[in-house]
Amino acid sequence: MMTRIGAIEYGKRIGVRYYLKNVNGGLYGGYTTKEAAEKAKKKFEADDKTNPWTKGKTRFVIVEA
Repeated sequence: MMTRIGAIEYGKRIGVRYYLKNVNGGLYGGYTTKEAAEKAKKKFEADDKTNPWTKGKTRFVIVEA
């Protein structure tokens, strides 16, 4: 597992333009297209609804690099 800073640096090298983060600063992934980031956001939001601890209350945002 990489650190958050290491993951962002690696993303710059491979052409990541959009990051998916939660509002608490957690990094969930880097994507080269906005469509891919939006698709991942929907997936993580659906997964979060089934999480018994968060119960769908986690908010995800797409951040441009």
